[in-house]
Formats: sequence, structure tokens, C-alpha cells
Amino acid sequence: MNREPYPSELAERPKTKIWIWTALGLLITNFVVVGIVAFLIHRDSVQPDPQPSASQQRQL
Repeated sequence: MNREPYPSELAERPKTKIWIWTALGLLITNFVVVGIVAFLIHRDSVQPDPQPSASQQRQL
């Protein structure tokens, strides 16, 4: 019952592999970009504590 695969069936396997690797690559790229953007937003929202100005020091 084992039959030889048709040439069209053999041609489909590399296309499927390329499609899967392309999808995985795009997914990983999206995660990297989202991570970088999230890091930059977080970095901008967390301001370092600057030295208090002279007027603020007098109030303390």
C-alpha cells in the first residue's frame, strides 16, 4: 500500500517549511520590537530623581 509521493506533494513540503519559518521569524521580530518600544516607554516614564533646586531646598 506504500506508494511513491507525487512530485507535486514533494514540492509542497519546502513551501510549508518556508511558510512556518517565515511566520516564526515575523513573530519573534514583533516581540523584539514590542519589547524595545515598551522599554523605551518605561524608561521615559521613570524619571531619575534630579537634584532639588535651590527654591525647593529652602522649602524643606
